[in-house]
Amino acid sequence: LGFCAGWMGRSGLNEVLITVLAGFFVLVAVAYYVQTLHHKMGLTTEIALMLTLLLGVAIASGYVRESLAVVVLMTLVLSLKEKLHGFIQRITEDELFAFIKFIVLALLVLPLLPDEPFGPENLLNLRDMGWIAVLVLSISFTGYLLLKFGKPHKGILLTALIGGLFSSTLVAWVFSARSRERPDLSAAFGAGIVSASSIMFVRGFALSALFSVGVALRLLPVLALMLLGTLLMGWRALRTRQPDGDAPQLSPGNPLDLKNAVFFILLYIGVTLLMFGSRQWLDPALSYLAGALAGVADIDAITISTAKWSAATPDSQREAAVIILLAVMSNTAFKLLVSVFNGARALRRPVLTGFGVVLLLGAVFLTIWLV
Repeated sequence: LGFCAGWMGRSGLNEVLITVLAGFFVLVAVAYYVQTLHHKMGLTTEIALMLTLLLGVAIASGYVRESLAVVVLMTLVLSLKEKLHGFIQRITEDELFAFIKFIVLALLVLPLLPDEPFGPENLLNLRDMGWIAVLVLSISFTGYLLLKFGKPHKGILLTALIGGLFSSTLVAWVFSARSRERPDLSAAFGAGIVSASSIMFVRGFALSALFSVGVALRLLPVLALMLLGTLLMGWRALRTRQPDGDAPQLSPGNPLDLKNAVFFILLYIGVTLLMFGSRQWLDPALSYLAGALAGVADIDAITISTAKWSAATPDSQREAAVIILLAVMSNTAFKLLVSVFNGARALRRPVLTGFGVVLLLGAVFLTIWLV
């Protein structure tokens, strides 16, 4: 009906198009009124009907691709109707305000920040810092939602992967402590700790690619192999088929942790200045050591800072890749120590095996790059 009315309207019979649209909307309004008399509230069907008619008119006007995109989205929303209702019912007031704050920061505050570089080698930029803060908040918010709605109690491995979205170090601490309570599950907890770290390799590559594609391509082989090694440990955990109740509950925490974002920006500035100073006044070996030390604190900050520096100086891609890889290895070694000293004795073997593969691969690529 919409297509025919739109086609006739394009042929000069605009009165037909206007009559059809007006009449159809009145018909939908009357149908909705009748439903309310029977205490049936809801506009999903009525909105879908009107949107379908308008899509027919849009197709007649030549907007085929746009209409197809709307059809796909509309079908997706309608198919997820019941799940969306359940999702909305579980949203708290704090979570709603957190989402609104995120939108305000991303769409209102961020565009107002000045886009002017400053500081040593012009490495700092307020607009870039805003983007980084939004990125950190996005990862944190996604991890929060997955922990709350993703049912992490369905297994140790799923809990580890979801928890790894916002802190694989936290997963290492919680799982290692839990292994002392349940030594019989130490193998599964160890595989979960290693699997949570697999998110770090994906995130490291993604952050590098955002700021320097060249550095990301250099890191791709070693990070892909590290990812494969950690996922193999996860596959071993899947084969154990642990009961749902054995998975520890990780608290979602704050849905929009602004303090953490501010702390990350300060950490990013500190790492940037540290790496600048090491490049200016220290020899390359000590500069690499500074990168390794920074990686213990946070892998994302050193990755972003080094990738941005490399984008400004393209000849430094190899050095930047070495610094980021060293940071990954130092962060891995730190989680290994946490797991060994905080966990049960039976936890050591799976953790040493998984993280040992990661550190061995890192050492091999460092030798290739530096020799």
